Amino acid sequence: MTAGTVTVEQAARALGGRSQEVALCLDFDGTLSPVVDDPQAARPLQGVVELLGPLARRFAAVALVSGRPAAYLGEHAAAPGVRYLGLYGLQEMRDGQVRVDPRLEAARPAVAAAAAALRGSPAVRDSGAWLEDKVYSVAVHTRRVPDRDRWTEPIDRTARQIAEQHGLELIPGKLVWELRPPVPSDKGDAVRRVVAESGARAVVVVGDDLGDLPAFAAVAELAAGGRDGLRVAVRSEEAPPELLATADLVLDGPRGVLDFLRRLADSPVEPPGDYGYDLAHEETGRARAGHDAPGPAPGEERGGAPVGGGQDARSADLGYDEAHDF
Repeated sequence: MTAGTVTVEQAARALGGRSQEVALCLDFDGTLSPVVDDPQAARPLQGVVELLGPLARRFAAVALVSGRPAAYLGEHAAAPGVRYLGLYGLQEMRDGQVRVDPRLEAARPAVAAAAAALRGSPAVRDSGAWLEDKVYSVAVHTRRVPDRDRWTEPIDRTARQIAEQHGLELIPGKLVWELRPPVPSDKGDAVRRVVAESGARAVVVVGDDLGDLPAFAAVAELAAGGRDGLRVAVRSEEAPPELLATADLVLDGPRGVLDFLRRLADSPVEPPGDYGYDLAHEETGRARAGHDAPGPAPGEERGGAPVGGGQDARSADLGYDEAHDF
């Protein structure tokens, strides 16, 4: 297949054809849910939750992988058969029960002390930043701060100092700084676990933020080990350039994700065959196909043909011949 010509329709058809061996790992904020000023008001885009259950019945696994607490994910995106991995995989909700890594329990006093220090710090207090207490971590949000550019450096400096004082690690994101116990885990670890436990032979990761880069790296690692993978970035004004550059497929916001999930749910089941993604990853971590050539404009594949839903298709070799399209 010619590099860079895969469309959303083709990706959905290839994945649907082998759905029972594909794991779907989905971010929440900015991916399933539009980004909002009040983080507690974030809800999945209308129509998303209704698709999760049918997808979970069809695919090897459907997992929400987020920095949010697992209970929050389970409450606002409840669907049968879906796994909810919160706090970057250190917490999981399955069958209504929340399981927590015991190392997080041991660090709760340090997190509580850091939360108190942040609450009393001039940078957080005077800026009006919102402090989110996740019990096992604490996050400072500036999306609602009127003059947030002015406060970015003071809050960043304060968060780093307090994290160091209490033996926590700092995880920056889009207008957020999260302090959490230095327990080795990220979204990449969560993706590896979902793939291993589901027995999936292929994995799709969809995300929009810096925290999704480790998940993209896990896809590259799994592909190098013989599995197949597709890295899907969600475009927004705040999307990290490195995430978009590493992606095999780029969707326009949560509405693009909704369209992609609908296509997956509606795609026909093909007879067993070779639908593999040739994601031979180079040292850069990019897929071999297509990244040396400029990507298509939004809404176009190479040659100018429209891409459904305004998505930007990039460099996933979905294993079919253009002349035959399966």
